[in-house]
Amino acid sequence: MAERERPGERYRLLGIVPREALTQARREAEDTAFTWPHLLVRHTVVALATTAFTFLLAILFNAPLKEIANPNLTPLEVKAPWYFVGLQELLAHLHPTVAGVFVPSILVFFLLALPYLDRNPSRRATGRKVAIVFGSLMVALFLGLTLVGMFFRGAGWSWVWPWQPGHYVEF
Repeated sequence: MAERERPGERYRLLGIVPREALTQARREAEDTAFTWPHLLVRHTVVALATTAFTFLLAILFNAPLKEIANPNLTPLEVKAPWYFVGLQELLAHLHPTVAGVFVPSILVFFLLALPYLDRNPSRRATGRKVAIVFGSLMVALFLGLTLVGMFFRGAGWSWVWPWQPGHYVEF
């Protein structure tokens, strides 16, 4: 027992470090730039140029509106915007609860679970076969439903070939 140690008290010696080790290494100056003004000015200029280009397109090209909506008359050729036409096509084939709630929810949950199902640590596309196959199937399904809903549906959501009269496409 050490001469100064009393029962119930404990002392720990963590280590002895020579004084030269306490001096910090000097860091070399890196090739950096401040966020302001270098980065933010460039972002502001690009945002203003994009806004000006959008205004210019809006002034040069006329985008007429249709007639005022009549609640007593619904046109037969009502279609969703192009990004929802695939879901509208799915609604034409399945029950609305299944097509509008269950199918999108299952796809989102599967996308959330995909990193846990495909445990391959590789970052190369050739090593991620499960993710590539599932992603390709999702894109093909979405693209197929969108193209069918956009170009093969006419009035009353009936099947119309693109070269037949009665075809309705609005861009």
